[in-house]
Amino acid sequence: MLKRSLLGALFGGTVALSAASDSVWAQSSSESTAQITEAPRIAIVIGNQDYSEVVDLANAQKDAEDIAALLREFNFKVYDGYNLEKREFEELLRTAVLNIPDSANVLFYYAGHGIQIGRRNYLLPVDAKFESIYDVPLATMTLDRIIDTLSARSSAHVAILDSCRDNPFSDIRLAADLDANLFETRPGFDVFSTPLNSLVAYSTSPGAVASDGDIGQNSPYTSAVLEAARATPYENIQQLFPVIRERVHQATGGRQIPWESSTLVKPFYLAQHQVEQQPQAVPSETSQSLDLVQQFDKSIPLIQTLSQALGTEITDVQIVERPEQGVIALEDTQQTASISYAPEISDVRAVEISNNGVRDSFSVEVVTSDQKRKRVDVSLQLDINACDIEAGDALDLNGVGVFRLPNELDIPAGLKACGTAVAEYPGNARFRYQLGRVQQAAGQLVDAHANISAAAQAGHIRAKFALAMLLDSERIDRGVTKIPYDPQQALSLLEQGTAEQDPYAMHRLGKKLLREGDTQQEKSRGFELLERAVELGHTFSMNELGLYFLREDSAHYIPERGMRYLRASELRKDIYGYDNLAYVALLGLGGNPVDYDKALQYFMAASEGGHPTAPASIARMILRGQLEGRSRSEALEWYDVSLARGDAWGGANGAYIILDGQVSGKGPADAALRAAKAALLADTEAAAQAQSLLDNVPREALDRALQMALNELGESIKVDGQVGAQTLKSLENATALNRVPIPYAALEDPKERLLLAARVYWARNPVRFDLF
Repeated sequence: MLKRSLLGALFGGTVALSAASDSVWAQSSSESTAQITEAPRIAIVIGNQDYSEVVDLANAQKDAEDIAALLREFNFKVYDGYNLEKREFEELLRTAVLNIPDSANVLFYYAGHGIQIGRRNYLLPVDAKFESIYDVPLATMTLDRIIDTLSARSSAHVAILDSCRDNPFSDIRLAADLDANLFETRPGFDVFSTPLNSLVAYSTSPGAVASDGDIGQNSPYTSAVLEAARATPYENIQQLFPVIRERVHQATGGRQIPWESSTLVKPFYLAQHQVEQQPQAVPSETSQSLDLVQQFDKSIPLIQTLSQALGTEITDVQIVERPEQGVIALEDTQQTASISYAPEISDVRAVEISNNGVRDSFSVEVVTSDQKRKRVDVSLQLDINACDIEAGDALDLNGVGVFRLPNELDIPAGLKACGTAVAEYPGNARFRYQLGRVQQAAGQLVDAHANISAAAQAGHIRAKFALAMLLDSERIDRGVTKIPYDPQQALSLLEQGTAEQDPYAMHRLGKKLLREGDTQQEKSRGFELLERAVELGHTFSMNELGLYFLREDSAHYIPERGMRYLRASELRKDIYGYDNLAYVALLGLGGNPVDYDKALQYFMAASEGGHPTAPASIARMILRGQLEGRSRSEALEWYDVSLARGDAWGGANGAYIILDGQVSGKGPADAALRAAKAALLADTEAAAQAQSLLDNVPREALDRALQMALNELGESIKVDGQVGAQTLKSLENATALNRVPIPYAALEDPKERLLLAARVYWARNPVRFDLF
């Protein structure tokens, strides 16, 4: 379980302020003669001891708790969890990654079971079990992926692993690579190359087993770490490990020898150095309380706000009491003073937020320009911007944790909130990206491209993925939008996003490489990227891998493996997982039994969540007689829902059953209108069928369909199949209003006129291609 609720920490109640006593004030004043420069320091501490499927450990939780307490003494912001199941492990890591500020030093500590499969190392959540040989990515956490992610987000990174206990899965072989080669599980860890400016410390040598120690005590390794850290906290951490190694070697009678792998090129200290200043003759004053209201952000500069509130310039600042939730960073030099606050961020769905504010408190001691020393107790109210609530994106490394999935966006509310935010804060890349995100959903693709491009250029990581999608999507009518088609730039942006650990970029690039890679190396890299995104909780990658292994034409047709991924997506209530499992039940994929009732349940769940093609799948089930008691008119209604969401087959098939006389009360004009809309959508096969249907519709029906289309667009035209001056004028008005160019001679041809009206329809009701 997580030590405390991350959701409650972010959106919980008020943190009460308490008045400082005279004794505390006196102590803080004496300590403040030391000037401190504090870079942000983050620690992730995990202790897994009570396992559900394998033997428990004696001291892993105590080891982790003692390390966490020590790091808090050294003023690390600690994200700790104990006895974490797989999804809790993922959640804690995601939360920590979201909260790593620029230039931070990061320490990762893990005590618990760990195993080696092949030559790769895995950490075991407490619910780890292998019901299938393919459960490795769904039951474990891959050590090198954790290291890579934390290293990419930090200035320097240290991992301390007290986890090489006996192998709890010594009698099984598991598949862990694309080709499903089986590897034995082995005890201990293998040494692997670490990213630049990283250090990985193992409790014992490669492949060996570490001692857990006596029950209720620290393990020999963690005991040595604690002793060395307390004895010399200001030493470069690389100087501590020889001491730790010697102590462990002595304590275990030579049976255990710790090991390190390091690429650190800069010092890493457990405790901050203090530089003594000459005492200043400044009078002491009583404390002052301030109530500050700020906008919730990743990092909030406070020195100017404090100066304005106090009515004087601040020349020095020291921390007296740290905040309960966030992190304070100081940078004091002889020229200036600086203090910033970084709130704790959790990935939380906007629909689950009960209030839009966060409260925290801290105390500082400041020296003002008139050389007076004063304690300031700060009560900080952080208000979450409406743009973040309406348009924040999931797993956004530059976001503030609040998110909406694409099918949860309220487009009018998002446009209003983010438009206001960008107008007020034009330099904020996050707001520009989020405005672009909503504009894209609204079909305002030119404006979306401009804002997303600006955000990407300003360094917003998710914007690079979004821009790549705009540059590479086949669902955009570039004759209307004028957005360039540039697959090469899109690929470059995806590579950048992947290097910066964005799971969406990993997914998109991994999918491309796995499907289209020319070499086995490219396909293997694609698989690795998708697996990495899976470990970060990205359901799109779960679905992609599920389908890949379920495809009979795949070079890796392994149905059982595919189903493991789809089940993981279903557990996360993903609409695409629902849709994929519906097809498994409908077609009996992978040897599963055909079950129409189950297929309908899954398609309905996907449709209710906004899936674009699930409604058409329900229509097809009705027409095939797989759902008893359903009419063809109902099938047409389901086709129409899919067409409105941008599914070309919804329009083409709806037109077909009308022309085939299967739907009472509908005629050729109704079919022509649906076919015209479908003919302009991105699915080339469905669009070609729709074009063919149009070619066989009488002129009078095409003209009636044109008039029906114009009425849908807000015109008022009599539907009589007679196209005269009024109808043509209405068509010209509609094209001008929606900025759709009129092709040469289009007004003279009945089919081209109808297609032009359909183009205006899609310009006004753009396809949510972010849902495909």
